[in-house]
Formats: sequence, C-alpha cells, structure tokens
Amino acid sequence: MHDLVVDLLAVTICGAVGGFANVFIGDSGLHLPTMDQGVFRPGYIGVVFVGMVAAVGAWLATQSSTLSGLVVSPVPTLRLSELSTAIIVGFGGARWFKSETETTIFRKTAAVAASKSANNEAAATIAAGTPIEALAAANRMP
Repeated sequence: MHDLVVDLLAVTICGAVGGFANVFIGDSGLHLPTMDQGVFRPGYIGVVFVGMVAAVGAWLATQSSTLSGLVVSPVPTLRLSELSTAIIVGFGGARWFKSETETTIFRKTAAVAASKSANNEAAATIAAGTPIEALAAANRMP
C-alpha cells in the first residue's frame, strides 16, 4: 500500500507540473481564483488542480490492479514513461479547463456585444484581445 501512495504522489506532482506549465499559455498568468466581470476565473490554483486530477485519473485508468479492502493486487508499478505521460496529461487537462473558461467568457462577450450598437474600436479589441479584454470592451460599448 505504501508503494501505491508514493506512486500516486509522484503522478500527482507530475500532473501539477504539467498544469503549472499551462498557466503561462494564454492570458491567465499567475493569479488567484477570482470573479471578473461576472465570470469565474479559476486562476493558477484551479488549473494546477485540474492537471493533478487529470494525471491521476489517466494513470489509474492504465493500471490493471484491483483493490480489495486495503490490499492491492498485483501491486502497480510506476514506470518513468508514465511520469512523463502524467506531465503531458496534466498539461492537456489544464488546457481543456482553461478553454472551457475562455468559452464561457466569449459567450458572455457575444451576448453583451449583440445587445449594444456597433462600435469599430470595441470590435477591434474584441477581435485581437484576450478573452477578458474582449469582455471588458463589450461591457464598455455604448
């Protein structure tokens, strides 16, 4: 059982590394979870957590061990390739999570912009800016 806990901890850490690497892609940056313009932004804590969960879930899915009470048989073994896969899965899971957040922001941006009159400056900002900048531009439209 001790080896399983150590293996799970190693996979969790690798998933966190993958999730943390994803924090710097896009407009997220290192910020804490927050509500911004009516939209929940998970921050680096949420992104890293999702990376950890994705990596552990993917690793457990590849194991053929069974858990009976507190006895695991056969004892799972952790290979180096599975650690690198955990980093990749953590990165991918975090990217998916961030994409879902950005989709929510873009939907809100579209709804706000559609209810207002045309504005060329806001349209340029919406087209070229980050998701949260686009929402801010839509909210500033007359």
